[in-house]
Amino acid sequence: MATTGAADLLARRTARCFSPPVLPVTAGCAVSWHATWPRPDGLVWGLTAVVCGAVGVLVMAFGVRRGWWSDLDVSRHAERPLPLACASAGAALVWLTCRHLGAPHELLVAAALAPVGGTAFLLCTRFGKVSLHTCAAAGSIALLVLSVDPLCALLAPVAAVVGWSRVRLGAHTRAQVWAGGLLGACLTVAVLFTAR
Repeated sequence: MATTGAADLLARRTARCFSPPVLPVTAGCAVSWHATWPRPDGLVWGLTAVVCGAVGVLVMAFGVRRGWWSDLDVSRHAERPLPLACASAGAALVWLTCRHLGAPHELLVAAALAPVGGTAFLLCTRFGKVSLHTCAAAGSIALLVLSVDPLCALLAPVAAVVGWSRVRLGAHTRAQVWAGGLLGACLTVAVLFTAR
């Protein structure tokens, strides 16, 4: 019984630590730093990614507090369209602003993943429930592999642990976790190769 409790606690902490905004924002900061080093504007664009991620989390927390959705993970399928649509629109606005302000091409390509991925995820939600956690994890790792260093592929177990946590918590089936991971990785590869 103690083992089961420890596994559940690990699953909850993994899901919270690697919630959807965390890895994409971290990957965005890494791409920004890699694309602009040693210029100081890499820090500015990295901080922009952090602020955008923080605003998204605050909006989600506000929605939970107001009762618009049940939790930060938007676990209930019926609740997902509104926050996903808002997140996609917000990400598109951030992308347009960064483009207007002269963000580096590599960062703009990475930032395009947010509105494109949000829209694709929103379309998938119409047909079934897909894991946003594994979508974000797999997409972030693919972004790091293709934009920063191929050795970032060593982070693949992170996506696997995130997927395990979602199944363990009963939030998703294995098929939903695999679907999220494939969506995130394939979409990232498609966007990066299209933009080159």
